[in-house]
Amino acid sequence: MRALPHRVDPGTPSAPLREADGAGGARHELAQFLASRRARLSPEAVGLAGGRRRRVAGLRREEVAVLAHVSETWYTRLERGQPINASPEVLANIADALRLDEHEREYLFLLATSAADSTRTAAVTLPGALQQLLDQLQFAPSVVYGPRWDVLMWNRAYALVFGDLRDATELERNVLHQLLLDPTRRALFPEWETIARRVVEAFRLDAARHTGDPSFAALTAYLHERSPEFRAWWSEYRVWQQPEGQKLVDHPIAGRLLLDHVAFTIPDSGDALLLTYTARPGSPTERALAELLR
Repeated sequence: MRALPHRVDPGTPSAPLREADGAGGARHELAQFLASRRARLSPEAVGLAGGRRRRVAGLRREEVAVLAHVSETWYTRLERGQPINASPEVLANIADALRLDEHEREYLFLLATSAADSTRTAAVTLPGALQQLLDQLQFAPSVVYGPRWDVLMWNRAYALVFGDLRDATELERNVLHQLLLDPTRRALFPEWETIARRVVEAFRLDAARHTGDPSFAALTAYLHERSPEFRAWWSEYRVWQQPEGQKLVDHPIAGRLLLDHVAFTIPDSGDALLLTYTARPGSPTERALAELLR
């Protein structure tokens, strides 16, 4: 089962989010991200004296500048979204100063690179035999996502577990749209909020890889206007990515399923991913899945 269109047009972005296109948008996102990470740190957490009176939450800009070994003027320009170049060494110092984790560090470097370099589009090229491979994975629900989390291909097992998408519109095949705007997904996933949050956080990282692509800006604007959860979580500037894990599914026929999943990058595809779900050998989920898929 294959969905041939690889792009979604959910409508024209609203004015505030249209500004997030291109290098200027990357600088804005970088500025907001730095301010949010600075606000979460206390002086004591980084070995500085707190003092009694502080007008802002978290660290001051001058304190970050000291920790990152840069001038206060330079760091202030960076956090205000002004055009400025930063070497990898300086970015690493800033990441250390703000106590960024590995995903946040990657996001910092992606935004800084996008702010100074050209943009990328989410063009996808998939191998001709990929659908055949999916179809041969008869007992492993499998799906191919584009860089913007659009479902491009899937197999019968995926359709039986997660729902058939043959009659869905292009927009309805988008994973963020499904999780945030389709009420059936909340019933399907008992840990819906955790899953939805993680997808939003992973999407932010992918959006940074494609700064300036209008399809990302359009989808972000669409979700921002229609989903209060997306608005709240997007404003937190959290980023996350994990290629494997587990997912609970409350299937209307098969019952509670506990599935392991792992994602594989498809070479030369334009950042497409193959995601495969499996049940652990001998588990109740394996038996229930076999019954459902027979």
